[in-house]
Amino acid sequence: MNEIRKLIQKTKKIILLRHKDPDWDAYGSQFGMYYALKEAFPQKVILAAGDTNSLNCFQPMDLVSREDYREALVLIMDTVAKSMILGDDYEEAKAVVLIDHHLNEPDIRFDGKVIDRSASSCSEIVFRLLNEWKLPIPVASARALMIGIVSDTGRFLYSGTNARTFAYAGELMKLGVNLPEIYEMMYTESLNMKKVKAAFFHSVHYTAHQVAYRKNDIDFMREHQVDVQTVSRGLVNQMAGAKEVRIWANFTFDERINKILCELRARNVSIVEVARKYGGGGHAQACGCTVESWEETDRILADLDQIAEGLVHGQTTDSR
Repeated sequence: MNEIRKLIQKTKKIILLRHKDPDWDAYGSQFGMYYALKEAFPQKVILAAGDTNSLNCFQPMDLVSREDYREALVLIMDTVAKSMILGDDYEEAKAVVLIDHHLNEPDIRFDGKVIDRSASSCSEIVFRLLNEWKLPIPVASARALMIGIVSDTGRFLYSGTNARTFAYAGELMKLGVNLPEIYEMMYTESLNMKKVKAAFFHSVHYTAHQVAYRKNDIDFMREHQVDVQTVSRGLVNQMAGAKEVRIWANFTFDERINKILCELRARNVSIVEVARKYGGGGHAQACGCTVESWEETDRILADLDQIAEGLVHGQTTDSR
């Protein structure tokens, strides 16, 4: 931890990066660190880089050149996987530090890392680091970190939530975070989105052993005027909450890369090995991968159905 702080102190330019197609924890950890470093080190150049989407409720991303990376310390949040980073400019950096909470082993060259797989979110790790480094946490940083924690814990419902998570959330509220405002921003939606969710759920299918799944083609997105991220990650948990369904999967065609995004979820059983089998990873019960064809999604469903069959016959141990 102290070595990373020393890197931050001695480097004049710091670039904060996270995985592509960011969710709220990726944004939250990135901007939580960004606003804190901007306040603590006003003389340094602090840049937040990466792609953006409709979940960005913070500010526009900075334009960062390859030359910028050559002079910089890069902090990569919420992933340790090359395949999850947009571009390879970060490989030019003076030094790279990884901050993550997923189960994957790093395949990125790094000079320092903080990986805590017991953390509910990457935002939780960033909050802990800022405290250990004794850096001030402005309200904007606290808000970003709370958004990340709330999102990745499913409003404190998921199994990764623990006493430490609640303690950190309490500390963030003491710093001035307005939790009702955050919930209003994150969880209210248009009537049109309600209709999209109804159409999505109406056409969910089930395997022989009650794995729920949906295959989303480009026609669905065009018909409902929604983007890939909204459908892929934003709708996957529309299949959650049914007693009969312990595992669910959302497959979405992404025309930008001509591949299929696979979001896999489960309740109290590990499915991450299925994601790893197809080149992905993540958490035990919330993971994903990217495949080339619908035939591969059928193979994923067969693997998930085999796990579900084990649950029916009491052969699979719950992962809590």
